[in-house]
Amino acid sequence: MEKSRKFSQAAAGLALLLMIAVIGGCGIKKDSSNNMNTRSYGHDGYLGISNSNPHLPNRNGNDLNYGSDGNFAERKLKEIRGVADYTIIIQGPKLKVAVKAARNVDPASLEREVLSTLQANMPRYEVSVTTMK
Repeated sequence: MEKSRKFSQAAAGLALLLMIAVIGGCGIKKDSSNNMNTRSYGHDGYLGISNSNPHLPNRNGNDLNYGSDGNFAERKLKEIRGVADYTIIIQGPKLKVAVKAARNVDPASLEREVLSTLQANMPRYEVSVTTMK
């Protein structure tokens, strides 16, 4: 009986200390002028990508700037020598590109170059590249 009472008292004391620690940890901070301040983490990147960069597509495929992303991919393709024609398709987080190699250009090496260029410049997308005939 005495052991269970001591155990209950110890558990109650531990619970009280834990509650004090939690309440103290969530307390309001004071700045150097001793004024009370609160901090908001709404737009500083600590709560996920929707707050840190709203122009990245989420997993549902919603995005604010598919048009500008398509234009950017097109500019990057025009910078690569040997691209005769191309098709760009954006589906959610996937960027699918089909390229046609110019004459005297190896299609396999062109495909690798396009893939590495787009992956480096557009990391928000899962890039896949195929060659057209």
